[in-house]
Amino acid sequence: MRRALALVALLAGAPALPAQAILLRLHPRVGDTLRTRLEQQTEVSGTSGDGSALARHPTTTAVTLSSRTIVRQSLATSTVVLTIVDSAHVHTSDAHAVTQEAEAERALLGQQLLLRLAWDGTVESARDARGGGVSGELAASMASMPAVFPQRPVSVGEQWMREMPLPAGGPLGARGSGHVIAAFRLDSLGHGGTIAYVSMQGDIRADSTSQGVQLSGNVTGAMQIDRARGWMTDSRFAILLRSLVTPPAATGLAPMRFVTKVTQRLRTMERR
Repeated sequence: MRRALALVALLAGAPALPAQAILLRLHPRVGDTLRTRLEQQTEVSGTSGDGSALARHPTTTAVTLSSRTIVRQSLATSTVVLTIVDSAHVHTSDAHAVTQEAEAERALLGQQLLLRLAWDGTVESARDARGGGVSGELAASMASMPAVFPQRPVSVGEQWMREMPLPAGGPLGARGSGHVIAAFRLDSLGHGGTIAYVSMQGDIRADSTSQGVQLSGNVTGAMQIDRARGWMTDSRFAILLRSLVTPPAATGLAPMRFVTKVTQRLRTMERR
């Protein structure tokens, strides 16, 4: 009994062991085919300078994409993948834009992008696998992997900061460019340390080039990273963006305020 009590006292007074630091990185295997499903809903509402609504109801746009990401090359610092859109569905509540739904779906369906991704998820280069140029926004959305990984090993409970661009234009209620200053946190590890659960909170800030447009807002999200697969297998993001658009004085138009809400879910369904 005395020996047991002495052992308990010794353990109680021992310093806590430091948490093991792990490196989160992008490194899928060559030949893997990652099947992903992207679901995004965007709601935009606006008011004019006198406080009246620009539309009776907010405009809602829903986009669903199913795609394949085929790993062509995997190096120590980068990965080359071919992403192919197999199906696309676009729906909007805007009666004036209904005819554009089919056009948007045709533009997305069959897209083939050859992407080079850095090990932290950054899109280093992108080109149309069938020839032609690719917009930065399309490349980022089809990469299915935002730049979320830290530059150093981290332990559970530790945070790191990343800066990410906010897409310019698109269904964000107003033209203007901005970026997100985000704090990521490794919340926990599961399945023997092979699954990492990460959360994030970020603030939206306008770029210096956003003339006549003031942007503010926040982003929250949570993601699940399969460390054995070297890929983000599940993520949820919510964006709240407020924009104040001030037209040139010569136009005589009053400032307009927009509120944009975006929710996104991205899942990797399987690997072959």
